[in-house]
Amino acid sequence: MSTDQLIFRPHEAIQFVFFPVSAIIAMQIDISDGSSADIVLIGKEGMVGSGVMGGNQNFSRARVRFPGFAYKLPLSVFQTELSQDTSFLKIWMATTRQMILQIAMPTVCSSKHSNEQQIVRWIMNTLDKTQGHTLQITHQEIADTLGIRRESVTLAAGKLSQEGLIEVTRGQLEVLDRPGLEAKACECYRVMHPAMQH
Repeated sequence: MSTDQLIFRPHEAIQFVFFPVSAIIAMQIDISDGSSADIVLIGKEGMVGSGVMGGNQNFSRARVRFPGFAYKLPLSVFQTELSQDTSFLKIWMATTRQMILQIAMPTVCSSKHSNEQQIVRWIMNTLDKTQGHTLQITHQEIADTLGIRRESVTLAAGKLSQEGLIEVTRGQLEVLDRPGLEAKACECYRVMHPAMQH
C-alpha cells in the first residue's frame, strides 16, 4: 500500500476489510473548510473496516498514512468467520475496544500533558503500529495531527534530538533510543499499553 492511497470514501459500500502489517491507515473525517482530519491511525494491532458490523457503509474515509503491507479480506468472508468463530469474534471486539481508547485518549492527553509529552506519545503509538523505527513525516504534519503549533513540534524535536533519543532529517524521524523515549512518555501511553506497567 502506498502513501495517500484511498481505501474507501465516506458512505461508500465496503467490499473488503484490511489488516495492516507494516502499513498504517488513517480513518479520516471531512472538515467544512475542505480539509480532512485523522480520527485514528490503525496499524498491525487492528483492522480497517470494523464499522461494517452495523451495515456495510463506513462514515469516514480510509487513507494510507504510512506505506507498507496489509492483508485484504472480502467482507463476506470476514462476516461469515465472525458469525461462526467465537474466538475470532472476541479478538475483533478487543480490537474495537482498543480503537475506541485510541480515539478518546488524545483528548485527555492534550488537556493534561505538555506538547513534548503529547509528541512522544504520538511517536510511540505510531511506531507501535508498524514494524520499523522510522517515520516519514514532517513537523507540520505532526503539528496538524496533534492540533499544536509547528514551532512547538520543532522545539520538542530539537530537544529530543539533543538528548540522543531521535534523529530528525527533512521529512523523516528516526527513533534512536526507544527505552529512553518510552521513559519520557506520559501515563496516557502506558494506559494504552498495559504491558508496560509494573
